[in-house]
Amino acid sequence: MTLPLPEVRVSRKGEERLRSGHPWVFGDDLREVPEGLPPGQWARVRSRSGEPLGTATINLGCRIALRRVSRADVEPTETFLETRLSEAVARRAEAGMGGERALRILSSEGDFLPGVIADRYGDLLSVQILTAGMELVRGPLLDVLERRYRPRLIYERSEGGGRRLEGLPQRKGPVRGEGPPREEIETDGVRFVVDVEAGPKTGFFLDQRRNRGIVRGIAEGKAVLDGFCAAGGFGLYALAGGAKSVLAIDASRPAVEAARANAVLNGVSGRWEGEAEDLFQALRNLRDVGRRFDLVILDPPSFAKSREGKEGALRGYRDINRMGLSVLSPGGFLATSSCTQLIDVAKWKEALRDAAADADADLELVAWGGQPPDHPVLLSVPETGYLKFAVYRKRMP
Repeated sequence: MTLPLPEVRVSRKGEERLRSGHPWVFGDDLREVPEGLPPGQWARVRSRSGEPLGTATINLGCRIALRRVSRADVEPTETFLETRLSEAVARRAEAGMGGERALRILSSEGDFLPGVIADRYGDLLSVQILTAGMELVRGPLLDVLERRYRPRLIYERSEGGGRRLEGLPQRKGPVRGEGPPREEIETDGVRFVVDVEAGPKTGFFLDQRRNRGIVRGIAEGKAVLDGFCAAGGFGLYALAGGAKSVLAIDASRPAVEAARANAVLNGVSGRWEGEAEDLFQALRNLRDVGRRFDLVILDPPSFAKSREGKEGALRGYRDINRMGLSVLSPGGFLATSSCTQLIDVAKWKEALRDAAADADADLELVAWGGQPPDHPVLLSVPETGYLKFAVYRKRMP
Protein backbone atom coordinates (compact mmCIF):
# COMPACT_ATOMS: atom_id res chain seq x y z
CA MET A 1 0.00 0.00 0.00
CA THR A 2 1.43 3.37 -1.05
CA LEU A 3 1.22 6.40 1.20
CA PRO A 4 -0.91 9.33 0.04
CA LEU A 5 1.02 12.16 -1.57
CA PRO A 6 1.65 15.19 0.64
CA GLU A 7 -0.14 18.47 -0.05
CA VAL A 8 1.43 21.87 -0.67
CA ARG A 9 -0.33 25.19 -1.01
CA VAL A 10 0.73 28.09 -3.18
CA SER A 11 0.33 31.85 -2.91
CA ARG A 12 -2.09 33.87 -4.99
CA LYS A 13 0.71 34.59 -7.46
CA GLY A 14 1.59 30.90 -7.69
CA GLU A 15 -2.07 30.02 -8.15
CA GLU A 16 -2.45 32.56 -10.96
CA ARG A 17 0.64 31.18 -12.66
CA LEU A 18 -0.65 27.61 -12.56
CA ARG A 19 -4.14 28.62 -13.70
CA SER A 20 -2.57 30.44 -16.66
CA GLY A 21 -1.07 27.13 -17.76
CA HIS A 22 2.54 27.65 -16.75
CA PRO A 23 3.83 24.61 -14.80
CA TRP A 24 6.44 26.38 -12.66
CA VAL A 25 6.08 27.97 -9.24
CA PHE A 26 9.06 29.66 -7.60
CA GLY A 27 10.06 29.08 -4.01
CA ASP A 28 8.77 32.43 -2.77
CA ASP A 29 5.27 31.44 -3.89
CA LEU A 30 5.01 28.22 -1.91
CA ARG A 31 3.00 28.56 1.28
CA GLU A 32 2.05 25.51 3.34
CA VAL A 33 4.74 22.89 2.77
CA PRO A 34 5.18 19.80 4.96
CA GLU A 35 8.54 19.55 6.65
CA GLY A 36 11.18 17.16 5.47
CA LEU A 37 10.14 16.79 1.81
CA PRO A 38 13.02 15.18 -0.09
CA PRO A 39 14.13 16.72 -3.40
CA GLY A 40 11.80 15.64 -6.18
CA GLN A 41 8.90 14.65 -3.94
CA TRP A 42 5.62 14.33 -5.84
CA ALA A 43 2.81 16.25 -4.16
CA ARG A 44 -0.77 17.45 -4.51
CA VAL A 45 -0.98 21.16 -5.24
CA ARG A 46 -3.71 23.24 -3.67
CA SER A 47 -4.72 26.89 -3.77
CA ARG A 48 -4.80 29.06 -0.64
CA SER A 49 -8.42 28.00 -0.12
CA GLY A 50 -7.71 24.33 -0.76
CA GLU A 51 -8.89 24.02 -4.38
CA PRO A 52 -7.10 21.29 -6.39
CA LEU A 53 -4.48 22.58 -8.84
CA GLY A 54 -3.00 19.26 -9.88
CA THR A 55 0.12 17.22 -9.12
CA ALA A 56 3.69 18.48 -9.12
CA THR A 57 7.22 17.61 -8.13
CA ILE A 58 8.82 19.69 -5.38
CA ASN A 59 12.48 20.63 -4.92
CA LEU A 60 12.89 23.27 -2.22
CA GLY A 61 16.57 23.66 -3.04
CA CYS A 62 15.83 25.13 -6.47
CA ARG A 63 14.58 28.52 -7.62
CA ILE A 64 11.93 26.64 -9.60
CA ALA A 65 10.62 24.85 -6.54
CA LEU A 66 7.47 23.32 -8.05
CA ARG A 67 7.00 21.75 -11.48
CA ARG A 68 3.48 20.60 -12.31
CA VAL A 69 3.14 17.31 -14.15
CA SER A 70 -0.65 17.23 -14.43
CA ARG A 71 -3.70 19.43 -13.81
CA ALA A 72 -5.29 16.35 -12.22
CA ASP A 73 -4.43 14.35 -9.10
CA VAL A 74 -2.21 11.55 -10.42
CA GLU A 75 0.22 9.03 -8.98
CA PRO A 76 3.91 8.68 -9.89
CA THR A 77 3.41 5.23 -11.37
CA GLU A 78 4.55 3.36 -14.43
CA THR A 79 0.96 3.58 -15.70
CA PHE A 80 1.07 7.38 -15.56
CA LEU A 81 4.40 7.46 -17.42
CA GLU A 82 3.06 5.03 -20.03
CA THR A 83 0.09 7.34 -20.59
CA ARG A 84 2.32 10.38 -20.99
CA LEU A 85 4.49 8.54 -23.52
CA SER A 86 1.46 7.30 -25.47
CA GLU A 87 0.10 10.85 -25.64
CA ALA A 88 3.45 12.12 -26.93
CA VAL A 89 3.57 9.37 -29.57
CA ALA A 90 0.04 10.22 -30.70
CA ARG A 91 0.87 13.92 -31.05
CA ARG A 92 3.81 13.14 -33.30
CA ALA A 93 1.72 10.76 -35.40
CA GLU A 94 -0.92 13.46 -35.86
CA ALA A 95 1.86 15.80 -37.05
CA GLY A 96 2.97 13.29 -39.69
CA MET A 97 6.04 12.09 -37.79
CA GLY A 98 4.72 8.73 -36.65
CA GLY A 99 7.00 6.71 -38.90
CA GLU A 100 10.19 8.65 -38.17
CA ARG A 101 13.11 6.75 -36.69
CA ALA A 102 15.05 9.93 -35.86
CA LEU A 103 13.00 12.23 -33.64
CA ARG A 104 12.46 13.56 -30.14
CA ILE A 105 9.96 11.30 -28.43
CA LEU A 106 9.75 13.19 -25.11
CA SER A 107 10.40 16.91 -24.82
CA SER A 108 10.28 17.95 -21.17
CA GLU A 109 7.56 20.53 -20.40
CA GLY A 110 6.37 20.26 -23.99
CA ASP A 111 5.20 16.71 -23.21
CA PHE A 112 4.26 17.37 -19.57
CA LEU A 113 7.24 15.51 -18.11
CA PRO A 114 9.44 18.41 -16.95
CA GLY A 115 13.11 17.53 -17.14
CA VAL A 116 12.85 14.47 -19.40
CA ILE A 117 14.39 14.48 -22.88
CA ALA A 118 14.30 11.27 -24.92
CA ASP A 119 15.51 11.07 -28.51
CA ARG A 120 15.27 8.14 -30.88
CA TYR A 121 18.07 7.41 -33.32
CA GLY A 122 17.02 4.28 -35.14
CA ASP A 123 17.42 1.36 -32.73
CA LEU A 124 19.10 3.53 -30.10
CA LEU A 125 17.51 5.80 -27.48
CA SER A 126 19.36 8.67 -25.83
CA VAL A 127 17.80 9.94 -22.59
CA GLN A 128 18.36 12.94 -20.32
CA ILE A 129 16.81 13.25 -16.86
CA LEU A 130 17.43 16.75 -15.55
CA THR A 131 15.09 17.24 -12.56
CA ALA A 132 14.84 15.60 -9.16
CA GLY A 133 11.16 14.75 -9.66
CA MET A 134 11.89 12.73 -12.79
CA GLU A 135 14.97 11.19 -11.17
CA LEU A 136 12.63 9.57 -8.62
CA VAL A 137 10.77 7.74 -11.43
CA ARG A 138 13.87 7.01 -13.53
CA GLY A 139 13.56 3.22 -13.34
CA PRO A 140 9.88 3.02 -14.35
CA LEU A 141 10.51 5.61 -17.09
CA LEU A 142 13.31 3.52 -18.60
CA ASP A 143 11.06 0.45 -18.37
CA VAL A 144 8.31 2.24 -20.28
CA LEU A 145 10.68 3.45 -23.01
CA GLU A 146 12.27 0.02 -23.36
CA ARG A 147 8.92 -1.71 -23.62
CA ARG A 148 7.58 0.74 -26.23
CA TYR A 149 10.63 0.88 -28.55
CA ARG A 150 12.62 -2.30 -27.89
CA PRO A 151 15.91 -0.48 -28.58
CA ARG A 152 19.18 -2.33 -28.75
CA LEU A 153 20.65 0.34 -26.42
CA ILE A 154 19.41 3.07 -24.10
CA TYR A 155 22.18 5.58 -23.41
CA GLU A 156 21.86 8.18 -20.65
CA ARG A 157 23.18 11.74 -20.94
CA SER A 158 21.95 13.11 -17.61
CA GLU A 159 24.58 15.80 -17.19
CA GLY A 160 25.07 19.54 -17.17
CA GLY A 161 24.23 22.60 -15.13
CA GLY A 162 20.55 21.76 -14.81
CA ARG A 163 21.27 18.65 -12.75
CA ARG A 164 23.70 20.58 -10.57
CA LEU A 165 20.98 23.12 -9.79
CA GLU A 166 18.67 20.25 -8.84
CA GLY A 167 21.31 18.80 -6.52
CA LEU A 168 21.78 15.71 -8.70
CA PRO A 169 25.02 13.95 -9.66
CA GLN A 170 26.16 13.76 -13.25
CA ARG A 171 25.37 10.48 -15.00
CA LYS A 172 26.49 9.34 -18.45
CA GLY A 173 26.67 5.91 -20.00
CA PRO A 174 24.68 2.90 -21.25
CA VAL A 175 21.79 1.88 -18.97
CA ARG A 176 19.90 -0.77 -20.96
CA GLY A 177 20.99 -3.04 -23.79
CA GLU A 178 24.39 -3.25 -25.41
CA GLY A 179 26.47 -2.39 -28.46
CA PRO A 180 28.26 0.72 -29.70
CA PRO A 181 26.78 4.14 -28.85
CA ARG A 182 26.55 5.04 -32.53
CA GLU A 183 23.75 4.71 -35.04
CA GLU A 184 23.25 5.78 -38.64
CA ILE A 185 20.10 7.79 -39.28
CA GLU A 186 18.51 9.28 -42.37
CA THR A 187 16.43 12.45 -42.49
CA ASP A 188 14.94 13.62 -45.78
CA GLY A 189 17.34 11.37 -47.66
CA VAL A 190 20.46 12.78 -45.94
CA ARG A 191 22.48 10.34 -43.84
CA PHE A 192 24.28 10.97 -40.55
CA VAL A 193 26.16 8.88 -38.01
CA VAL A 194 25.00 9.88 -34.53
CA ASP A 195 27.33 9.29 -31.60
CA VAL A 196 25.29 9.58 -28.40
CA GLU A 197 28.41 9.29 -26.25
CA ALA A 198 30.50 12.06 -27.84
CA GLY A 199 27.96 14.10 -29.78
CA PRO A 200 26.27 17.31 -28.58
CA LYS A 201 23.27 17.22 -26.22
CA THR A 202 21.77 13.74 -26.75
CA GLY A 203 23.94 13.14 -29.82
CA PHE A 204 22.50 15.27 -32.64
CA PHE A 205 20.53 18.48 -33.23
CA LEU A 206 17.14 17.17 -34.30
CA ASP A 207 15.43 20.53 -33.77
CA GLN A 208 16.85 22.13 -36.93
CA ARG A 209 15.44 19.53 -39.32
CA ARG A 210 12.76 21.66 -40.98
CA ASN A 211 15.05 24.66 -41.11
CA ARG A 212 17.64 22.56 -42.91
CA GLY A 213 14.91 21.79 -45.43
CA ILE A 214 14.42 25.53 -46.02
CA VAL A 215 18.15 25.88 -46.72
CA ARG A 216 18.05 22.90 -49.05
CA GLY A 217 15.37 24.61 -51.12
CA ILE A 218 17.49 27.70 -51.85
CA ALA A 219 20.96 26.14 -52.14
CA GLU A 220 21.13 25.09 -55.80
CA GLY A 221 24.28 26.31 -57.53
CA LYS A 222 25.49 28.30 -54.54
CA ALA A 223 28.81 28.56 -52.73
CA VAL A 224 27.90 27.98 -49.09
CA LEU A 225 29.49 28.79 -45.75
CA ASP A 226 28.24 26.49 -42.97
CA GLY A 227 29.14 28.30 -39.74
CA PHE A 228 29.07 26.43 -36.41
CA CYS A 229 28.66 23.32 -38.55
CA ALA A 230 28.48 20.68 -35.76
CA ALA A 231 27.88 17.33 -37.53
CA GLY A 232 27.39 19.12 -40.85
CA GLY A 233 23.59 19.09 -41.00
CA PHE A 234 22.94 22.38 -42.77
CA GLY A 235 25.83 22.01 -45.19
CA LEU A 236 24.88 18.47 -46.18
CA TYR A 237 21.26 19.51 -46.77
CA ALA A 238 22.58 22.35 -48.93
CA LEU A 239 24.65 19.90 -50.97
CA ALA A 240 21.61 17.63 -51.29
CA GLY A 241 19.83 20.68 -52.71
CA GLY A 242 22.49 21.16 -55.39
CA ALA A 243 24.94 23.57 -53.74
CA LYS A 244 28.13 24.08 -55.71
CA SER A 245 30.39 23.91 -52.63
CA VAL A 246 30.34 24.03 -48.83
CA LEU A 247 32.96 25.38 -46.46
CA ALA A 248 32.10 24.09 -42.96
CA ILE A 249 33.66 25.72 -39.90
CA ASP A 250 33.43 24.83 -36.22
CA ALA A 251 35.68 25.48 -33.24
CA SER A 252 35.43 21.79 -32.30
CA ARG A 253 37.77 19.56 -34.28
CA PRO A 254 35.76 16.41 -33.40
CA ALA A 255 32.65 18.15 -34.78
CA VAL A 256 34.41 18.97 -38.04
CA GLU A 257 35.70 15.43 -38.35
CA ALA A 258 32.18 14.07 -37.72
CA ALA A 259 30.86 16.39 -40.42
CA ARG A 260 33.63 15.24 -42.78
CA ALA A 261 32.67 11.61 -42.18
CA ASN A 262 29.04 12.45 -42.90
CA ALA A 263 30.04 14.17 -46.15
CA VAL A 264 31.84 10.95 -47.18
CA LEU A 265 28.80 8.91 -46.11
CA ASN A 266 26.61 10.98 -48.45
CA GLY A 267 29.08 10.86 -51.35
CA VAL A 268 29.57 14.65 -51.45
CA SER A 269 33.07 15.02 -50.00
CA GLY A 270 34.35 16.42 -53.30
CA ARG A 271 32.19 19.53 -52.81
CA TRP A 272 32.74 19.80 -49.05
CA GLU A 273 35.67 21.19 -47.08
CA GLY A 274 35.97 21.70 -43.35
CA GLU A 275 38.09 23.76 -40.97
CA ALA A 276 38.39 23.56 -37.19
CA GLU A 277 38.67 27.23 -36.24
CA ASP A 278 36.97 29.90 -34.17
CA LEU A 279 34.26 31.18 -36.50
CA PHE A 280 34.67 34.83 -35.53
CA GLN A 281 38.35 34.71 -36.51
CA ALA A 282 37.64 32.60 -39.59
CA LEU A 283 35.14 35.18 -40.86
CA ARG A 284 37.66 37.98 -40.38
CA ASN A 285 40.20 36.02 -42.40
CA LEU A 286 37.71 35.23 -45.17
CA ARG A 287 36.63 38.87 -45.33
CA ASP A 288 40.20 40.10 -45.50
CA VAL A 289 41.17 37.80 -48.38
CA GLY A 290 38.00 38.73 -50.27
CA ARG A 291 36.33 35.33 -50.29
CA ARG A 292 32.56 35.60 -50.71
CA PHE A 293 29.62 33.19 -50.50
CA ASP A 294 26.14 33.03 -51.99
CA LEU A 295 24.66 31.48 -48.84
CA VAL A 296 25.94 32.00 -45.30
CA ILE A 297 24.52 29.74 -42.56
CA LEU A 298 24.98 30.66 -38.90
CA ASP A 299 23.79 28.16 -36.28
CA PRO A 300 25.53 29.25 -33.09
CA PRO A 301 25.27 27.51 -29.73
CA SER A 302 23.34 29.21 -26.96
CA PHE A 303 25.10 32.46 -26.08
CA ALA A 304 23.49 32.76 -22.61
CA LYS A 305 22.67 30.22 -19.91
CA SER A 306 21.44 32.74 -17.32
CA ARG A 307 19.70 36.11 -17.26
CA GLU A 308 22.99 37.77 -16.41
CA GLY A 309 24.33 36.78 -19.82
CA LYS A 310 21.54 38.27 -21.94
CA GLU A 311 23.33 41.47 -22.94
CA GLY A 312 26.45 39.55 -23.90
CA ALA A 313 24.33 37.15 -25.94
CA LEU A 314 22.72 40.00 -27.86
CA ARG A 315 26.17 41.42 -28.63
CA GLY A 316 27.23 37.96 -29.81
CA TYR A 317 24.28 37.69 -32.21
CA ARG A 318 24.90 41.18 -33.53
CA ASP A 319 28.61 40.56 -34.08
CA ILE A 320 28.40 37.13 -35.67
CA ASN A 321 25.66 38.19 -38.07
CA ARG A 322 27.50 41.39 -38.97
CA MET A 323 30.58 39.34 -39.78
CA GLY A 324 28.53 36.79 -41.70
CA LEU A 325 27.13 39.60 -43.83
CA SER A 326 30.67 40.81 -44.53
CA VAL A 327 31.40 37.64 -46.53
CA LEU A 328 27.97 37.40 -48.17
CA SER A 329 27.73 38.44 -51.81
CA PRO A 330 25.09 41.02 -52.78
CA GLY A 331 21.92 39.13 -53.63
CA GLY A 332 23.02 36.23 -51.44
CA PHE A 333 21.17 34.62 -48.54
CA LEU A 334 21.84 34.74 -44.80
CA ALA A 335 20.31 31.76 -42.93
CA THR A 336 20.63 32.50 -39.24
CA SER A 337 19.31 31.06 -36.01
CA SER A 338 19.23 31.41 -32.24
CA CYS A 339 18.67 28.64 -29.70
CA THR A 340 19.06 30.95 -26.71
CA GLN A 341 15.78 30.60 -24.84
CA LEU A 342 16.42 33.75 -22.80
CA ILE A 343 16.48 35.87 -25.97
CA ASP A 344 12.98 36.36 -27.37
CA VAL A 345 12.11 36.95 -31.02
CA ALA A 346 11.85 40.74 -30.67
CA LYS A 347 15.29 41.08 -29.06
CA TRP A 348 16.86 38.70 -31.58
CA LYS A 349 15.42 40.69 -34.49
CA GLU A 350 16.77 43.85 -32.90
CA ALA A 351 20.25 42.29 -32.84
CA LEU A 352 19.86 41.34 -36.52
CA ARG A 353 18.78 44.90 -37.40
CA ASP A 354 21.85 46.24 -35.63
CA ALA A 355 24.04 43.77 -37.49
CA ALA A 356 22.56 44.80 -40.84
CA ALA A 357 23.03 48.48 -40.02
CA ASP A 358 26.67 47.90 -39.04
CA ALA A 359 27.22 46.03 -42.32
CA ASP A 360 25.42 48.67 -44.45
CA ALA A 361 23.14 45.89 -45.69
CA ASP A 362 19.44 45.87 -46.55
CA LEU A 363 17.89 42.52 -45.62
CA GLU A 364 14.66 41.10 -47.05
CA LEU A 365 12.93 38.29 -45.19
CA VAL A 366 12.64 35.18 -47.37
CA ALA A 367 11.62 32.48 -44.87
CA TRP A 368 10.91 32.03 -41.19
CA GLY A 369 11.37 28.77 -39.30
CA GLY A 370 11.44 27.26 -35.84
CA GLN A 371 10.99 23.97 -34.05
CA PRO A 372 9.47 20.85 -35.62
CA PRO A 373 6.42 19.16 -34.03
CA ASP A 374 8.52 16.71 -32.05
CA HIS A 375 9.76 19.74 -30.06
CA PRO A 376 6.33 21.02 -28.92
CA VAL A 377 5.83 24.70 -28.14
CA LEU A 378 3.14 25.49 -25.57
CA LEU A 379 1.49 28.91 -25.74
CA SER A 380 1.39 29.19 -21.95
CA VAL A 381 5.04 28.09 -21.53
CA PRO A 382 7.21 30.45 -23.57
CA GLU A 383 10.34 28.59 -22.42
CA THR A 384 9.35 25.68 -24.69
CA GLY A 385 9.73 27.92 -27.78
CA TYR A 386 13.46 28.53 -27.79
CA LEU A 387 14.51 28.13 -31.45
CA LYS A 388 14.39 31.05 -33.89
CA PHE A 389 15.38 30.74 -37.55
CA ALA A 390 15.21 33.11 -40.50
CA VAL A 391 16.53 33.45 -44.03
CA TYR A 392 17.20 36.94 -45.38
CA ARG A 393 18.27 38.06 -48.84
CA LYS A 394 21.01 40.70 -48.93
CA ARG A 395 19.55 43.21 -51.35
CA MET A 396 21.71 44.67 -54.10
CA PRO A 397 23.10 48.13 -53.21
